[in-house]
Amino acid sequence: MLGRTKGIVPKADGLFSMATAYITLSTELSLQPTGKAGVCFKPIESGGFAQCEKEVVELLRISDTDFEIKEDAFGYAWAIVSDAQFENVVSDLHAVSSTLIDNGYGEQILCAVFPFQNQQNVFWIYNYKRGQFYPFVPVDPKEHKRDYACEFRLRSVMQRELPIEQDLERWYPLWDVPL
Repeated sequence: MLGRTKGIVPKADGLFSMATAYITLSTELSLQPTGKAGVCFKPIESGGFAQCEKEVVELLRISDTDFEIKEDAFGYAWAIVSDAQFENVVSDLHAVSSTLIDNGYGEQILCAVFPFQNQQNVFWIYNYKRGQFYPFVPVDPKEHKRDYACEFRLRSVMQRELPIEQDLERWYPLWDVPL
């Protein structure tokens, strides 16, 4: 009525598909999880948001998972969790996301990132607004080069396991991920 549009409600539940997909990534593609993952969000200056961040920290302390909150060069915050049990990493990222969403800050969430490794680094990026994953395989981060062929192979193998973003223009690269 006032020219405002409602924001897109983030879809956090799609993260859980990674809890089983990592087995396929490991067995069929020899990609091993690094034991870390992170949620990227844009902090805002408000008392309510500061309280929400405190809730996130307390939640992660209770979960008994190693974690840190970092700020990147673009001013985004990263809630980074690490655990030997990959399922715990996924659950903790879901809990962080849900806390932000439940407190009204879902629109501040950019993405979740799950790093894997074999001969190269592979990042599975979850877009909360779309509820879908896409692969990102940086080859030369300084030159901003990526391995599109590998990303397409990953898509074709994993589309039965993960909700994959079909619009390739939405496969945004994330350079210098702090994981």
